[in-house]
Amino acid sequence: MATMKDVAKATGLSLATVSRVFNSSEKVTEKTRKAVLKAAEKLNFQPNKMAAALRSGKSKTIGVVVPIIDNDVFSSAIKSMESYLRASGYHLIISQSYESLATEKEILKNLMNLQVDGIIISVSKETTNLDHMKELREAGVAVVLFDRNLELIEVNSIVINNFNGAFQATSHLIEQGCKKIIHLAGKESVNIFSERARGYKAAILEKGLNFEEKHIIPFDEGNPDTLIYLEELFRSVDRPDGIFAHGDISALVALNILKKLEISVPEEVCLIGFGNSPFCSYLSPTLSSVNQRNEAIGKLAAETILQEILSKIDERVYKQSMLPPVLIARGSSSR
Repeated sequence: MATMKDVAKATGLSLATVSRVFNSSEKVTEKTRKAVLKAAEKLNFQPNKMAAALRSGKSKTIGVVVPIIDNDVFSSAIKSMESYLRASGYHLIISQSYESLATEKEILKNLMNLQVDGIIISVSKETTNLDHMKELREAGVAVVLFDRNLELIEVNSIVINNFNGAFQATSHLIEQGCKKIIHLAGKESVNIFSERARGYKAAILEKGLNFEEKHIIPFDEGNPDTLIYLEELFRSVDRPDGIFAHGDISALVALNILKKLEISVPEEVCLIGFGNSPFCSYLSPTLSSVNQRNEAIGKLAAETILQEILSKIDERVYKQSMLPPVLIARGSSSR
């Protein structure tokens, strides 16, 4: 494999001059630059971009950290981020925390070692504060939170209004004639899920229905006990007539249980999810859901990280950008 020394020998130039060409220095003439690049191409020399990044402190690389990539919320956002950032000359390093705080910390440490210029992150369900990100801020690394947010001064964040999305969904169920609506809730310690539960409760109270804490049901679709509880609830004589689920997968699980029990949707029970996943349009009945605007969030996160990277550290402005969600009413909730 050819080295920079081989390029210098082939061109008759000094190693320092060849190095300046690959580091995009303005101290070399166009004639010299062309000669070096021509020799490099002939020798099939590939410059070590990571080594150059370590020397210059700029890698033109941005780390993206998500809990899990095969979730449409994150995959759609990443697609939008990559499209925008690639057009601006940046590349992404994508990592998954698998909802683990320990893994998240390890990923951030590795990204620091790789000299990334910025990090866009949706924190894990185990993350309750951002103390482990202080090192990033102290090193001047740009950081943008998206989808999930934690209270922290001097960090930009891009989220949707989860409270409003839940309020819209629950209000729609009430407008369809539902009197006893349950909420299949996500993990309470995760901000987006607590906001959705809060929006559900606010709509119930504002519309004059009877609110009971037991109607907010902690729901983990991967836990068999959760599924058994929901099935028993719908076998009872006092069963609900409306369901607002914290996510589309939870709504899909509920739909399958209702079909198993031969309970018609939406005639007997109306159902709404959250996320507006692509599969919502292909179910029978089609699934109503709150559109989280994943691609818009991804693009705004990309725009924000670039603005921060290109700003001087002492001139950076931090804010939370909150996008309005949109309820997509389909067959599962429309009577």
